[in-house]
Amino acid sequence: MQAQQSAIPLSAFLGVIEDTIFQVFGDRKFWVIAETSDVKVYRDRYYAFLNLIEKDGNDVVAKEGAAIWRTSFAKINIFEKTTGVTFENNLKLAVLLSVTYNSKYGFRLVIHDIDPGFTLGQLTQQREQVLMSLSTQFPALVWKQDERYVSANQYLPIRKVYNKIALIAAPNSDGFRDFVHELENNSAKLKFTLKLFSVPVQGDLAASAMVTAIQKANQLDDFHAIVMVRGGGSQTDFSPYDSFELSLAVAASKLPVFTGIGHERNVSIVDELAFLQLKTPTKCAAHLIQLNTQVLDKLQATKDTLLTATFSMIAEKKHTLVHVRSQIAKSAMWILASQKQNLLHQTQKIAMLNPINTILRGYSTIRKHHRIQDSIKTIGLDETIEIQMRDGSLEAKVISKKQNND
Repeated sequence: MQAQQSAIPLSAFLGVIEDTIFQVFGDRKFWVIAETSDVKVYRDRYYAFLNLIEKDGNDVVAKEGAAIWRTSFAKINIFEKTTGVTFENNLKLAVLLSVTYNSKYGFRLVIHDIDPGFTLGQLTQQREQVLMSLSTQFPALVWKQDERYVSANQYLPIRKVYNKIALIAAPNSDGFRDFVHELENNSAKLKFTLKLFSVPVQGDLAASAMVTAIQKANQLDDFHAIVMVRGGGSQTDFSPYDSFELSLAVAASKLPVFTGIGHERNVSIVDELAFLQLKTPTKCAAHLIQLNTQVLDKLQATKDTLLTATFSMIAEKKHTLVHVRSQIAKSAMWILASQKQNLLHQTQKIAMLNPINTILRGYSTIRKHHRIQDSIKTIGLDETIEIQMRDGSLEAKVISKKQNND
């Protein structure tokens, strides 16, 4: 009976609690660091509900529901645009909030602002910790140089041709289609050989699947390069590309790794350690086409140079041949004239030696038995001889011989 007389309605009791909370907190706002869970964003209605939690390891040590109302909903868009991170679960945030209590809806935290710089700092810190761990544990594969981290993959020899590609991507994804379409429809009509290593590119299994694909590609001798592509997405979707295990696999790859993972805002650790980083799958394919086209252009230029040199040499040799032919003709004519002159001279000599010409010059020819005699020793006394003179011949008999005294 006493309990009934002293009892008050629930609304009155909760109203006391509401008044008490307002007296303590009023319109005061507090910056609080917490992680997100159970996030529900109603973008068409301009409000969101979530839980803010604090963990000690894997244990949740504090948890409370929170809301973002229409008046502050734009802060979500600003946060996502600034950080490239989708407002979702498992984010560590710095939020400006107030405390409210309503007798119908209960206790709730109201978020008025989100600090993008805090989240960016957290992401940067996490990436820095991964890079430091890689350089400490594997200094031959990852090291710091001129205030940035580099990898052994970036120091692999540069090839002249990259047309045998191990493609690590999600099949039928936008990134996969963009890369393949660009490669297959190149204006130079270059032919590429592609082998797809099918992997998920986001989620808990993505990093280990891509590590396995990189290792398999390195075990084969069929490839000039590994290409990793994916389409766009939120920063958290790209978390596998900041993982320790995948970053290590890229740094250790014996094949050069090209990345086109489709994130315009930030560069992942995999991008930073890859042989070459391009922004999108399309740009990655275009760069491979350009590299191979440059080789084709150089070969064409070499061919053109050889043809030009060959034609020039042929023209030069033709000119030389014409000159040689002219010289040969001149030499032949000179030789012919010389020989003709010599022949004439010989003919004249022969003519001078002709007995008839000798007779015509006042000399006589003596024959015995129709043979010319040039010595008295061949003619005996009383032998008959024939004397040939200019206008006739005489037959005489030798009555005496007189030999010259040498």
